[in-house]
Order: sequence, then C-alpha cells, then structure tokens
Amino acid sequence: MKNYPTYRMFGEHTILLDWPSSNELDVHKEVLRFARFISETFGDEIIETVPTYQSLAVYLKPEINTRLFMDTLLGRKISVSEIASEMPQLVTIPVCYEPDYGIDILEVAAAKQRAVSEVIKLHTDPIYKVFFLGFLPGFPYLDGLNSKLSTPRRNSPRPQVEKGSVGIGGSQTGIYTIDSPGGWNIIGRTPLNFFDSTQLPPTQVNAGDYIKFQAITPTEYDLICVEVDAGTFEWRKEAYHD
Repeated sequence: MKNYPTYRMFGEHTILLDWPSSNELDVHKEVLRFARFISETFGDEIIETVPTYQSLAVYLKPEINTRLFMDTLLGRKISVSEIASEMPQLVTIPVCYEPDYGIDILEVAAAKQRAVSEVIKLHTDPIYKVFFLGFLPGFPYLDGLNSKLSTPRRNSPRPQVEKGSVGIGGSQTGIYTIDSPGGWNIIGRTPLNFFDSTQLPPTQVNAGDYIKFQAITPTEYDLICVEVDAGTFEWRKEAYHD
C-alpha cells in the first residue's frame, strides 16, 4: 500500500482510518479497496464502512470489542496485493434542465454570463467521479465540475428542495436524493430514485462509481417518471476503466 493509514477510536463502536494527504485520486482508490477488504473479511463483525476522500469509518456491531478489532486490523498489515481491484461502473443520469426543473439555472447562467445552453453543455460534458455518499442518504458528492460553473451556495437555504434536484454548491455538483432543505443552486432535476430503504442495496450509485449527466426534455422526463413508478425503468450502467 502506497500510503498506509493510521487508526484511531472514533466513538465507542467505531474506528477511523486516515490516509496521509497526497494524490487525491490514488488515495481514494486505496480507501475504497480497503473498505471492500474489511467488508468482505469482517462482514460478521461490522455494521458498515463509510469511505470519504481520504478516510474510512468502520462501524462495529455493539458486541464487538472495538480495541481488539483495531488491534486485529493493525496486526494484519493489509497490503494492496491482498485486495482485488473492482471495476467501477459508469451510470448515465437523465436530467431535465428546463427552468421549471432547474429553478436556479437562469440565475446561474446570468451570473456566469453564459447562455443556458452553455451551462447545460458545461454540466453534461464531464464524467464525474463519486467520491462518497453523505449529507442525505445516497447523496453523491461528485468530482469533476467544470470550474466555469463553480457557484457559491445560496445565501439563504431553501426550506425544501425536491428529490432528484441536481445542484451546484461551490466547486461541486450533486443530486438531492430525498426532499430536503438545501442551499445548492438547482440547475436541473432527474426523475430517477437514488435511494430506497426497502431495497438491497438501497442505493443505485456507490463511492468509486462514475456519473454522466444526459440532458432530456420535459416530455422525456414525464415518460421516465412513468417507468420509474411502474418499476420498469432500466438504469443505464456500464463498466468503466478509470
């Protein structure tokens, strides 16, 4: 392992692993591989692992001795060679950018002195990496937003942002997975459901995956809504070589 993590207690039943700062993408890949190794090796002892940019929280079952578990991990001296790499997936997300759906897109376009069509192109051109899920259940924090679209969060957060809203907050873009208060600038909305607590797994997108936004019309949005409600919509996913 290029950058071996440090370990520390993070609550009564949680361990936090921290990686030293270096190349962000390389470190994140190691965090994800480490998370998978722990989940596969110690699945009976943990509740879940939660990766971020350069750290990993391991939540243990209440009956597991946290200190002993941490000592076990340290004793393993886990190396990358033990952890098989996993092919990430590229997920295409349909988004309607019309002002009725992207309620801040006209404001963002005016602030950037660009046509709305340019804003849409700048947002749909990149392939975004999902660094981690957080803030809301299944909310993907994405890396790859064109710096020309970087926009500060709104001064006054809205009391409710509709599920599926696609927003820009500073240098990041993300998707509101449930109805929630929020201060990001909403430039579009997807008809897809990103989180369903009744399903296993409950999320369609995971840390380490990639996302590509695809602009759709209001009519296409409505048609996809019908498929989503009927349970017949097929997510567009493909293997992606990063």
